[in-house]
Amino acid sequence: METLTRHRGTDRDVKGSAASGPGDSGTARTVVVRVLTPLAYVAAVLAAWSAYVSLADVPSYLLPAPGDVLDAGVKLVQDGTLWPNLTYTLRNIVLGFVGGSLIGIALGWVLWASRTVREILAPYMVLLQAAPKIAVAPLLVLWFGLSLTSQYALILLLVFFPMAMATVLGLKDVPADIATLGRLLHLSRWQYLRMIQLPAAVPALLAGAKIAVIDAMTGAFLAEYLASERGLGYLMVLGNTSSDTPLLIAAVLITVAVGLLGFGLVSLAERRLLRGRR
Repeated sequence: METLTRHRGTDRDVKGSAASGPGDSGTARTVVVRVLTPLAYVAAVLAAWSAYVSLADVPSYLLPAPGDVLDAGVKLVQDGTLWPNLTYTLRNIVLGFVGGSLIGIALGWVLWASRTVREILAPYMVLLQAAPKIAVAPLLVLWFGLSLTSQYALILLLVFFPMAMATVLGLKDVPADIATLGRLLHLSRWQYLRMIQLPAAVPALLAGAKIAVIDAMTGAFLAEYLASERGLGYLMVLGNTSSDTPLLIAAVLITVAVGLLGFGLVSLAERRLLRGRR
């Protein structure tokens, strides 16, 4: 009897290990695919870029080879030029994104709570958002000067609108039965917002944050491009004015990497926060 029990336990262990094996290998395969797929795209672009420059004999001042751009990026790191400019831009993006998000969420709640405010402010918000920011930016420089104030003002203008609209949509996305439960519990407006509305609005807020973080990056680079002596936008201006095309393209690629990083962080937060809802 003891021998039979031992054999049954061994069989269960074998079956358990067999069942977990394919799942583990499948997970590992998925991770490998997610890592290798972007790398394959990058490798294909670099190969096409290098082949075009070589076969078409393109002058380096028009389109340098990938190796020249890499050398320019390495030089930025080695001479200490990259880090002060990169941290300057990242700081502006983070502060502008956080500030614009807070303003947008607060304004979105006001628009949701008051029909009168919504009817008054909504047209002006749409007009402000429709105005080309490349035209608004010089006005901000004229009003606030070549300072951080003009740069943050531009970032806030770009960030607050998607967050405000996401907040309005998210606050409306409360299921009817949950809203009824809140009324039956006699929750105050603050309790209703904190316990019911904000959790229901999280998916919409994260969707708005994906747009807002890219807008914050765009505003930071545009502001630095027009009115700054520091930042990644300044490096683009430096490469352009000095006809240093490898430096210009290296700054552009670093800018793209920063944008992908911001979008990836918001996407990671979205997966973590909404894991239980899927």
